[in-house]
Amino acid sequence: MMKHRNNSKQSRFSILFPVLTIIGVGIIAMLSSGYEKSWTYNWNGIRQEIKDSLQVAELRGITSGVGGMGISSKKEVDRRRWIMKNATESELLKLTEYPNGIVKGIAYEGLLRKKGFSNKTELTLKAIRDTTYQIDYQSGCLGWNMNIGEYIVQNVLLIDDEIPPPERLPDFGLTEIDKEKILTEFRKLQVKKE
Repeated sequence: MMKHRNNSKQSRFSILFPVLTIIGVGIIAMLSSGYEKSWTYNWNGIRQEIKDSLQVAELRGITSGVGGMGISSKKEVDRRRWIMKNATESELLKLTEYPNGIVKGIAYEGLLRKKGFSNKTELTLKAIRDTTYQIDYQSGCLGWNMNIGEYIVQNVLLIDDEIPPPERLPDFGLTEIDKEKILTEFRKLQVKKE
């Protein structure tokens, strides 16, 4: 009789094991196919209000302030400006490592706009080389993806000589030599991209 019970338990296990294995592999496959690196990002050192605002901005993208059909996207612009103004330098530096182009773009731009931040040339060169994630950018009815460096050079610093400059350029404290160094690196990556 003892042998019969053991065989019965073994046969249940031999049937149950493959079924559980298939279910387990299915669950792992489902989770890994939808996995986002941002799920495991270490938010230590980032205040909750900055985190909350960034998570909304991440979904909305970066806009010029004019949305489709001429509708204002001022709320998105105001949110981005609020983050850049209220996040500390250390928070913004940490956010340049966040696994999303929109958040990284906001962090780079925020650091460039901080008057006391001194490594702006090196930061801009880092942004130009940061090509893993792209920014979803919208201006009017058009929306497109661009590298973080493109956004910084063309839409923040406004120093790309391929685009007509506005009447008054913002002052980020960059010298002409700094700007030329930035443009040289930017052009190198533009050539590689083509």
